[in-house]
Amino acid sequence: MRRILVPLLALLIAGVAALYARKWVESRQVAPSATAAPAPRPEKAVLVAAIDLPAGSFVQPGNVRWQAWPDVDLPPSYFVKGARSEDEAVGAVVRYAVAKGQPLTDGGLVKPGERGFLAAVLAPGMRAVSVPVDEASANAGLIFPGDRVDLVLAQSLAAEAGERGRARRVAETVLEDVRVLAMGRRLKGAEGEEGSIQARTVTLEVTPADAERVALVTELGKLTLSLRSLARADETAEAATARVTWDDAVSRALGAGSNGKVLVLRGGQKPSAATSGGEPAR
Repeated sequence: MRRILVPLLALLIAGVAALYARKWVESRQVAPSATAAPAPRPEKAVLVAAIDLPAGSFVQPGNVRWQAWPDVDLPPSYFVKGARSEDEAVGAVVRYAVAKGQPLTDGGLVKPGERGFLAAVLAPGMRAVSVPVDEASANAGLIFPGDRVDLVLAQSLAAEAGERGRARRVAETVLEDVRVLAMGRRLKGAEGEEGSIQARTVTLEVTPADAERVALVTELGKLTLSLRSLARADETAEAATARVTWDDAVSRALGAGSNGKVLVLRGGQKPSAATSGGEPAR
């Protein structure tokens, strides 16, 4: 009997020892896996293309966005949020095509004023001319490089014979559907002059013949930029007719005075027409 009990007891002890050893090994395998779960890596944001940007196109505010990026060392040519601003890329020209979601870099952009800017953006056979406009006539800074505009001239004309000595004012569209290449700033007034205001110099892409026209209109009167829609409508019929607006077409007072008649109001009576000399018209 004793010979049987001793082996059985040894087997029982060995089995319990094996069970505890197995539990210990499993616990040692589970613990490292629980502690080895990688912590979330910090991220940064870089400036990427929000749409496909073909070579030679302008970077506009809606064409770029900030995208989360792994916190790894990046070359200084990348636009990293917090270190650089989105405005540094807006207005630049893309040297080579940038796909949607691809980061923008300094090497892939050329900015106004940098060497090679006009070579990258100016179409063959076209010319670049600059015209001075103030903040209001440049749409209060809402026009960006790459937009297309009309150039409107407003000027005063000296009185001619038969017009009772009254000078005339007229506005006309002198250039249509031209591309804006750059928007620059300069100070209006002499250096150190108090009260000087900021003005804008707009660079436009025009034909050689239109460059000569621009050289003239800058001496005639005030220039205003009229922003065109991105949606390209059929404007053939509209462009065929030159648009000229006279002062009496926008002011009823000037229109009434141009024919030598005024409106006379007496109490509750109906208005009657009279000549400029005050006598009732017949």
